[in-house]
Amino acid sequence: MDPVALATALAKPILAQLGKEIGTAAAKGVKARVWGDPEHKALERALRRALTELNRSYGDRLAEFDINDGFWVHEGAPELAKVLVPGVPPSPVRLAERAVDALDPAASDDERYDRVGLLRPAFKALLDGLAAEVRRETALQGVLGRSDAASTAQAASRIAEHLGAVDATDEDRIAYLHWLIDQHRYLRTVGVVRNTTVQLPLGEVFVGLQARPDRNPGDRARAWFERERERLAALVAEGALDHTGFEAALDRLQTEYGHRFAAETEQPARQPVLDEARDAAQLLVLGDPGTGKTTLLRYLALTHARALISGEQVQGRDALFPVYLRIGEYARHGFSTVGIGDFLPGQLRRAECTLPGLADLLRRQLDAGRCLVLLDGLDEIASAELRRGVVTAVVNFVTAHARQGNRFVVTSRIAGYQAAPLPEPFRAVRLQDMDDPTITRFLDVYCREVERAETPGRSAEATRLAGAREAAAIEQALTTNAGVRRLAANPLLLTALVLVHRASGRLPHRRVEAYVEVCNALGRTWRSAQGVAEADLPDERILTRWLTELGWWMHEHRPEGAATRRELLDVLGPLWAAHQGTGWDPRVLEAADPLRTDAGLGVLDFVDKADTHTGLLVERAPGRYGFAHLTFEEYYAGRALAFRGSATDRISEIRRRLHDPRYEEPILLALGLIGTDYVEQIDDVVAKAIYPGEGDPSPYEELLGRDFLFMLRVLADDTPLKTATIDAVINQAVDEWFDQENGRCRFSAYRNALSERFAALGGTKAADRLRAALDSRAVPSGDITLQRWCQLAAIAARLGALNEPTTTTLTTLATTDTYWRVQIEAFRALRESGALTERAITALTTLATTHIHSRVQIGVIRALAEGGALPEPTTTTLTTLAITHNDPYVQIRAIRALADGAALTEPTITTLTTLATTHTDPEVQIEAIRALAEAGTLTEPTTTTLTTLATTHTNPEVQIEAIRALAEAGTLTEPTTTTLTTLATTHTNPEVQIEAIRALAEAGTLTEPVTVTATTLASTHTNPDIQIEAIRALAEAGTLTEPTTTTLTTLATTHTYWRVQIEAIRALTEAGTLTEPTIIAMTNLASTHTNPDTQVEAIRALAKVGIFTKSTTATLITLTTEDKIAQTRAKAVQALRHAPASKKLQKVFLPLLVDRNDDVRREARETLIEFSRRHPQLAPDLLPELAKACSHSTWGRIFAWDELYETLRAYAEFTSPSIDQQ
Repeated sequence: MDPVALATALAKPILAQLGKEIGTAAAKGVKARVWGDPEHKALERALRRALTELNRSYGDRLAEFDINDGFWVHEGAPELAKVLVPGVPPSPVRLAERAVDALDPAASDDERYDRVGLLRPAFKALLDGLAAEVRRETALQGVLGRSDAASTAQAASRIAEHLGAVDATDEDRIAYLHWLIDQHRYLRTVGVVRNTTVQLPLGEVFVGLQARPDRNPGDRARAWFERERERLAALVAEGALDHTGFEAALDRLQTEYGHRFAAETEQPARQPVLDEARDAAQLLVLGDPGTGKTTLLRYLALTHARALISGEQVQGRDALFPVYLRIGEYARHGFSTVGIGDFLPGQLRRAECTLPGLADLLRRQLDAGRCLVLLDGLDEIASAELRRGVVTAVVNFVTAHARQGNRFVVTSRIAGYQAAPLPEPFRAVRLQDMDDPTITRFLDVYCREVERAETPGRSAEATRLAGAREAAAIEQALTTNAGVRRLAANPLLLTALVLVHRASGRLPHRRVEAYVEVCNALGRTWRSAQGVAEADLPDERILTRWLTELGWWMHEHRPEGAATRRELLDVLGPLWAAHQGTGWDPRVLEAADPLRTDAGLGVLDFVDKADTHTGLLVERAPGRYGFAHLTFEEYYAGRALAFRGSATDRISEIRRRLHDPRYEEPILLALGLIGTDYVEQIDDVVAKAIYPGEGDPSPYEELLGRDFLFMLRVLADDTPLKTATIDAVINQAVDEWFDQENGRCRFSAYRNALSERFAALGGTKAADRLRAALDSRAVPSGDITLQRWCQLAAIAARLGALNEPTTTTLTTLATTDTYWRVQIEAFRALRESGALTERAITALTTLATTHIHSRVQIGVIRALAEGGALPEPTTTTLTTLAITHNDPYVQIRAIRALADGAALTEPTITTLTTLATTHTDPEVQIEAIRALAEAGTLTEPTTTTLTTLATTHTNPEVQIEAIRALAEAGTLTEPTTTTLTTLATTHTNPEVQIEAIRALAEAGTLTEPVTVTATTLASTHTNPDIQIEAIRALAEAGTLTEPTTTTLTTLATTHTYWRVQIEAIRALTEAGTLTEPTIIAMTNLASTHTNPDTQVEAIRALAKVGIFTKSTTATLITLTTEDKIAQTRAKAVQALRHAPASKKLQKVFLPLLVDRNDDVRREARETLIEFSRRHPQLAPDLLPELAKACSHSTWGRIFAWDELYETLRAYAEFTSPSIDQQ
């Protein structure tokens, strides 16, 4: 770059651009000025000096990016001209973006941001330098109307800038967003390359985290939970319990709450946590260490910052201005003096966000309600008392800024949270373990980046392929071994599995081997690979032994998973003393400060090193420690079961805990460890501890088969048992499978469990023995038995290729004109084994086209479609059925099969569209619409068809189904949204209006006219049912405002139609807005109404707020036994679930388990199961009668077997988790 020549070339386009700027409000002072030769030359001089300095400081960088004279003249001049216009600040970011966009396209957004970030300092230096040089030119100062006063103002501005008190500019906003992107764009995770931290692109890695609404003891359990909480608080006030103990006791209460009240707190399905963050104005995200809480907030900050820069949306909503703060920083540096709002600017400056107008920028964004405030780590505050104060500060900050429309996401660990919870309206969700798509995405990126770090000289394609191979190998291991899959629960554990795989080239197949290697990796190998000094690591001689003792103690005594430092000293102190060669003195625990004794310091040193330098032990809450994940605690508890005491002791300890759900994993791991270290003992241990249990089986084993089912789990772990032992178990399982009339397999729950145990045998010796058992057995006779044989063959085929005798028999069955269900099952088994022949496909295809019954044709079509990609001639046959069959349901089933197999053609879509638009049967039209939606074929013509149906069809049900199909197709397009808005506001059928409102609400596109329409329907429509539906639609959209709540309350208390009262009560109950008048109205309905359904619904609503009297119990008992309407009896049984349990009440349900109505039996079963969970002391009175009912056909009618069996199993499990307690 030649500064002299470039300055001459640049002056003219800058002056031309300046002419365009004149006329704006910012350039009024230039309007009357005329640029002459003196001013032109002065500008050239200023440009020459600024460009010379730029070339000296940044010439190499500009050359690297090929920033040539042409760029400055064409793209750079408009921004440089702003230096000459007072009030119009130039932007180095915009200048850098123009330069980057003029280059070859970046491979990714990250690469583009990198380029902008590298060029921004150079362009800022030029703009600042040019501004200074312009001020030196007298001729330019005169033209621009600057004066000495202006220079004084500039000096004052610089002082204000230093103090952070200047007004924010658009440049500040853009610079802040770029700074935020730089802070959060990479997930820096410990790698497996020595002394290397692997940086993962956060935008690529973060997918699929799921969450569930957190259990909230706010229904029937509220009184119980609050009573216990008050009792603990009183102990704190008396000095009998410290704050750490208070937090631990609250965590145990939460654990007990989940066990005792699980049935009434069944949570909805897992939801993407990003959806929760999008929909909740105030969200609390709870999670254990390593579950991704911080990563979630960083991802939200990154995506919203990028979207604001690019002008895009985030999940269909406008992007928000992200503000990220670790709450621990506020607790340490600001809590005692300022609120969070005043603390934010200074904290961001300490993090190198040095923008002149930062404080003003944050204030303006918060005042405008445009912020997404991300507060990370509510739990990371050392003192419980300080945490309560910080929570108050958070609540004050949120309250001050929520009404403007700002949104908030706060994270916290689970342990300790209940001691200082956030109040409503915060919505609490709990992060779940990683699901399969998340694991796949993480492995793809992580393995690739590790390869890149380890082999930097390799080509990008070779790196990608190597990483993909490793990721695929790990995924395969996770798929085939459920035990190893449990270790892939979060990024920490998954990274450890990558370490194990890279070290050995494989993941162990056996569960116990995987646990051993992962724990060794986290305990030692990982940190050594990073170059951590040996002295800083926990002593390898004691690590496993001490963690084994701790895991055993915690699994026995701390179900919440955390122990205080003093408890750690109590458990580990004797081990420390033995390691020192001295005896343990329990009086150490009675010292004034036991943690300052030699034993205390020694134990805390071990704990600190294990917390800092391994991924095994972590501080789960301030002052309380536990294992990083339950899997580790289970592993070390399993080690204790395997190696503590004699062989007899081991058998006794395992047998005593068999069928305790908390000990299932430790027992399996213990057996694996015994099989590894004491292979000569394992058959004897299994026979005595598991099955057959030395002739002393678990209670009701002949009915429940719990010992036998657990034995099959032992086989699935590939425990090294003798072949004879394995064969005996497999043969018994096969015998039971075939005898589904008389044996335990007559109970479908047991049959399903047996099928699951068979399916889990993949890759084991037991799987080979199962296939051998199939080969050695004669093919049974009879259609039903043949079906079972084919089903078992299909299960075996999923475990590995079937042997030739079995496939030959299956081929014969599939191609012979026998019972059609047998043909289908044989076909499925052949497909699972990869042994399908053209003859078998042709036989089933013929059955689909020629059978006289549509029901059979539909069943065969389903079987043909199950395998995924459809081969010929199946595709042709299904296409023919779809287009020409005279039964529309067969047509629809064939079309769905083609859609599932990705084989839909234009003619079949046309047929489906024709059915949807012209068929005379509305049910067929609705089914066709559903098939179109499910097939994902909503092309523009199809969308047009559905829109036409939604707007013009004469049958409201068809209109509603078309609206649902449009809504389920994904993000609504603008034309579709317009159509739905028109339907919602103008249609004459209120049901169609409501469905349109719901579709718009689900898509987040409710407009004010639509909301007004819904409110009008809710408050003024003459049909009460329409009023209720409209209010429900508003509630589902999160818009249950005070007027609608008032309307509901009026309906609940004064309406003359009982069903309207009930529906209004339900809506208020679900929204948590019950008032005293509605409770009084419900009490009257429950006690005096003549309609039994009304009484039941009122009682159920009262029960949900903790009101349940003896008279309501008596009313419900009468209804369950005397009412003639089965549905009413079923509702009454369900309502009794809220009643105080007693032996008398328990026996009321026993005859209902064999009621002829399915709903009554199901509700009786669920109610008794909850009773067994909440009140195990009542079980002994009912267990014998349940067993008798299961055993005798005169009592246990065939249609009631499943309810009886499942109730018996629940009572046995919840009341007797240990054998020795029977």
